[in-house]
Amino acid sequence: MTRQIETGAITRHLLRLMVPTALGLWAFVATGTTSNFSAALEGHYSSSGEVLLSNGSVLKVHQSLAFHDGRFYALTRNAPAVAEASGRVETDLRGRTRLVVEQGSITGLEAAGELDNELVFNLFYGKHQGARITLEQVGACLYGVETQQVYCAASQPGSL
Repeated sequence: MTRQIETGAITRHLLRLMVPTALGLWAFVATGTTSNFSAALEGHYSSSGEVLLSNGSVLKVHQSLAFHDGRFYALTRNAPAVAEASGRVETDLRGRTRLVVEQGSITGLEAAGELDNELVFNLFYGKHQGARITLEQVGACLYGVETQQVYCAASQPGSL
């Protein structure tokens, strides 16, 4: 009987300790993944160039990314295909910036038969609702890890 009383007391003591700890950890995770990083990322980023496709052909590409009030707006033009996406900016617990896609679309993909599978995958991933794109800073540029896209800070205010 004494052993049951001791076990019950230990269980109650552990619950008193574990419940507040779990709630504190949950609150830390919830605030850590949605902190307001938008103050550091405001303005326009873009890049233009050419992509070498797997079949050896070259495709002109233009990418634009704008940040405003904790949100992002992206546009990627790959010859006839145009991908658009928008959503929120967040940071994870390690401090990495991520774009969370809330809306996206692709137009003109039917006419873009020359695109290879990797480029098409990147376009579709970047428009998929719920997709998370991790940004890494490289000098004055941002690199989207999952979509393999580069965006550099606009040199003049208001330009893309």
